[in-house]
Parts: sequence; structure tokens; C-alpha cells
Amino acid sequence: MVSGCSHPTQTVAAQQPPPPPFEYVDTWGSHGDGPGQFDKPIAMASDGESIIYIADAATGFIHKFSPSGEPRLSFQDDRTNMHAVDLAVDAGAAIYVADGRLGTVAIFFSDGMRHRELRTGTPSAVRESMHIAVDAYGTIYVTAKHPFGLHKFSPALRPAGSWGGSAAKLGRAAPKEAPIGAQIDNPSALAVGPDGLIYLTESAQPQIKIYDDTGAPQRTLSVPADATDAQLTGVAVNHKFIFAVSATHASVYVWSLDGSYRLTQDLSAWVPGAGSVIVRKIVVTPAGDLLLLDTAAARVFRFRLHL
Repeated sequence: MVSGCSHPTQTVAAQQPPPPPFEYVDTWGSHGDGPGQFDKPIAMASDGESIIYIADAATGFIHKFSPSGEPRLSFQDDRTNMHAVDLAVDAGAAIYVADGRLGTVAIFFSDGMRHRELRTGTPSAVRESMHIAVDAYGTIYVTAKHPFGLHKFSPALRPAGSWGGSAAKLGRAAPKEAPIGAQIDNPSALAVGPDGLIYLTESAQPQIKIYDDTGAPQRTLSVPADATDAQLTGVAVNHKFIFAVSATHASVYVWSLDGSYRLTQDLSAWVPGAGSVIVRKIVVTPAGDLLLLDTAAARVFRFRLHL
């Protein structure tokens, strides 16, 4: 008797290529002057639930959207015709809106009801250049063109220090004026990272200046040598990376938190405006998405991060 054995047929699963670092998901936003629409979108922020907030400079609307772009809430200030130039959201989803006419920061509850107001002391000549950020404890940071620099306010809305201006006050041993090279001339974006550090870009040079919460410089990040014409208009930080977006290219630059450069991601296949200067803003959500606001196209482009 002859006996034999057979081996089960083995199949090798096809290896799937890894996803790209930036995976395009979708685009949303519609042009108009009503709730949920964009006329002149100027700033964007995200909260701990990945809800997206967008301020419109033309209509005064502050819009809230789901992570995928469904409208949740639109409101205007019931006290004044607000001219928004930037906005931020704190850990409790309170909304902070910088007013470029009044030089104030209006603070709203998450339902759009006005809560209180911060008078920043920004000179009228530089109010349009204001940018704001809020840390996990409710500390507010405000920056504007020279000579204002960067000012820090406590959660109780009291001045808590300043730096980078013509009369910086960093602490007991700090110089009365910022030395040349340490001045903040023309800021284009401001963010506070999960690490509590302050990240600031300036339109005149493709760099990110990083400070601790006392104003002490930590490091300066520069874009690669082949992108020296980049004009950074947006910055975002998560627990792993630092991101900046350019006005002259539909590109996002990425660094690790230790300052080492990681990659440049060209998004021109999805984001319009190649070859022209367009203000772009970015946020990175806890859900792992990067959203890019193109202010000229009045559209939001969503990418899933695989970094």
C-alpha cells in the first residue's frame, strides 16, 4: 500500500503599500455671507473634540463645524460689528476672537454667548496684524507687528509679561528692550503646543521662533534650503510634530518636536493657487487630521496624517 501526504495550499497576501504621510480625505466649504458659509475666512482653530472653528472677517460670523465639515453653529457678536483677524479655542471649548478694529479679544462660551473681553493695548496702527493663542491653563498670548511684540495675559485677563517688542518685560533681570534680532517684526501665525511652548512665524522670514512661557527663546526652525522663498502663514503643533504652511507654495513643512526637520509635503495636487501668494491656515486635530484653510478659495482641505 502506497500512502502519501499532501500539503495545504499556501497563499501569500499581497503586501499593501503604506499610506502616504498626508492622505487626502475631502474638501468642504461654500461661498456666501450666511451661517455656515465663507465670505472672507481669516482664521481657523480646533478643540479637543476635533471640532473646527472658522472666523470670517467680512461677516463677523464665527462658525463651528464637525470634523468632516457639517455645520454645527454660527454666531455673531451681539454687541459690536466684530472684525475678526484671528481666533483660538481653549481646553474648555471657550472661543477667543481677536478684533482688528478694537484691539480686543472677545471671549465666548462654546454656545456663542459672550463671556468677557480682553483689552490688549494693541496700538491702532497694528491691530490688523494681531494673532492670538491660548494654552491649556487659559493663559492668553497676543502678538502683533513691531513695536507690540508678544504679550502674555493671565486667565484673569491681567498682563503677565511681554517680549519681542520695543519695551519687552520678561522678568526681574530682563532687558527693558529686546535686542536686535530678538524683536518680533511682522508675525503671521501663533500657536501654543501641548508642551506649553509658544510657536511664532513671521512673514518676512521662513522660520518658526519657539519660546517658553516666560519668553525665553528655545530654538528657531528654518525651512529647507531649497524653500527659502517660502512665506509661512500658518503653524500647528501636536504631541509629535510641528507643522507650518506656506503662502507661496501649497506645501506643509514638518519638524519633530526636538527641532529636526522631517519632510516637505506638496499639496498642490489638491490645494489650488500654485504660483501665487495666498494666506493659508492649518490645524491638526486630536483625531489625526490636518486641515488647511485656503482663504482665497474659501475652502477647507482635510488630510489624514500617517506620520
